[in-house]
Amino acid sequence: MSTPVNPIEQFEATGSHSEVGFAIGKRFAEQIHRLFDNYRFLRHQVLPYHCTLEGQARYQELLDLNRTRYPDYFAELEGLAQGAGRPFEELFLANMRGEYREYLHELQARGCSDCAVVTDDVALMGHNEDGEPEFRGNMYIVHAKVEGKPAFTALSYPGFLCGNAFGFNAEGVCFSIDNVRPRDARVGVGRHFVARSLLEARSLEDAIERVTVPGRALGFSYTIGSVRERRVVHVEVAPGTYHVHEIQGGYFHANHYRMLTDVDQIIGPSSRARVERADVLLQESPPLDDAGILTVLGDRANERYPIYRTATSPDDNATLCTALFDLDGRRLRIYTDHPVLAPKKFIEFAI
Repeated sequence: MSTPVNPIEQFEATGSHSEVGFAIGKRFAEQIHRLFDNYRFLRHQVLPYHCTLEGQARYQELLDLNRTRYPDYFAELEGLAQGAGRPFEELFLANMRGEYREYLHELQARGCSDCAVVTDDVALMGHNEDGEPEFRGNMYIVHAKVEGKPAFTALSYPGFLCGNAFGFNAEGVCFSIDNVRPRDARVGVGRHFVARSLLEARSLEDAIERVTVPGRALGFSYTIGSVRERRVVHVEVAPGTYHVHEIQGGYFHANHYRMLTDVDQIIGPSSRARVERADVLLQESPPLDDAGILTVLGDRANERYPIYRTATSPDDNATLCTALFDLDGRRLRIYTDHPVLAPKKFIEFAI
């Protein structure tokens, strides 16, 4: 196997929520400081707003609500901040970044791409983890066992709760997440706290209930699979509604709602272009195996807005890595370079 250009470090943590958070924060303190010192959205937009009277009121409201709804994950985030030696308010604000984008009226629709296929022969979930270039080389993989909860493995960002990218747990529940931008932002529980709860799901139905919990501030879209049930669903979640789509055949999703057509939303040019291109690929050559999924996720035919992104103007996001879940093979592969041009550069885990 070839050595990845940017290998993703792995870390194991056990204990209470607070202890797991502290261990992660202490181990990756350098990455957390490096990222937060240079995270443009946080430093140039969120923190200045946070210093206003309106920002302080908003912060306290969100703080109290999320601490009440998810005390375990709140303790985990506090432990993360303590372990890293970083102000808790910075980590909390960063974990509410989606909600703050709405308050600050940032109109860019950023995010990832998902491609899945379920037939009698295969059950695969593919995902491009896309984001700001600041995150490149800063991500890590956490293997955690919180007391009384299913063990899980998740790709994580420095200073962020596990769960807002992709992962799986010991119950055979696996998932990946796409950003979406409904305009109807509400004061409610943060998406990162909701996503963290997915790592504790015991079944597909339990996972769906967790991501559609009432009182949501915004929404994500989730591709969720169950190894034990051999099912994959895509769940689009908006603040006041949601849609569950059982995947049969091929399916692609980017950063806007495809089923919730009545939701007022921001559709960015990259998301629109990726979906249009993927729909052509799925129609012309439906993915039938690993290679088919990776071909779709590695496509760069649209030079301005490719599916596999390179942070090249006018698209300022980059594909940081690609994940491929094989439900029948009970495995996850994370491709650390272009999945088509460098198909041997992957890390593999048993689900």
